[in-house]
Amino acid sequence: MTISQHILSRIAQIAAVIFLPFLLVGQTTFQPRAPVEPAIGVMYSEETVFDLFIHTSGIGAGVKFGEIEAYHRTTFYHIEFGTMKHPKEVRQSNRISLFSVLSRPYIYGKQNSLYTLRAGMGTKRYFSEKARRRGIAVGVSYQYGATLGILKPYYLELRSERDGPFGQVRSERYSENNRDRFLDRNLIEGHSGFFKGISELGFTPGVHVKGGMHFAWGAFEERVRALELGLQIDLFFSDIDIMIIEDNKPYFINLYLTLQFGKRK
Repeated sequence: MTISQHILSRIAQIAAVIFLPFLLVGQTTFQPRAPVEPAIGVMYSEETVFDLFIHTSGIGAGVKFGEIEAYHRTTFYHIEFGTMKHPKEVRQSNRISLFSVLSRPYIYGKQNSLYTLRAGMGTKRYFSEKARRRGIAVGVSYQYGATLGILKPYYLELRSERDGPFGQVRSERYSENNRDRFLDRNLIEGHSGFFKGISELGFTPGVHVKGGMHFAWGAFEERVRALELGLQIDLFFSDIDIMIIEDNKPYFINLYLTLQFGKRK
């Protein structure tokens, strides 16, 4: 072997030692990494939620006791109390003197106020795994159960027909005997106040169903912050006598908006 051939052979050996690891790496097949599950923090099992809601016929408040079965599903029991108005209710005042003094506001033609006490169960479901991350999670919530309608007589301050505009005023509830006086705007001084009639409550049973879209901020955090927008239906077993000269029905259909806050553990 000549000197030049010997030098070329040594260069080839050195090059092989330097570049062989890179060649082996280049021929290696890499498997893609398995997707990393997003961190979900602490797994909670229960939540207590307070509701403040407004609907097209009134307002109310309630509480829910939930069991978190999975990150996207919670079942709960609920109880709530609210007001319910007839669609024809209109507050007004009468002018009762030459000095334009206004009477206490009242609702003309109303004989009872309706309040609702609801209790039952429901389910909340999120649409996707976004519920496991921070941000807004979107889902649905629905509930159903029993409704107790609470009727409180509506009292008016009525003047005597015989004594003129400055006659004696008495607090009266509606009856067939005083129908004409109760509906005479000239005799109405105004509403008697909330607590008048509180000891004369009547009750009527019914059922309800309620459901809508649910929007939660930080759906898997300790604090509960959410909004709901949906439809609620209350159905009673008989007509609810709220108004005197308007049609009364056994059902109420309303849109609602609920603000929720609470805690998970």
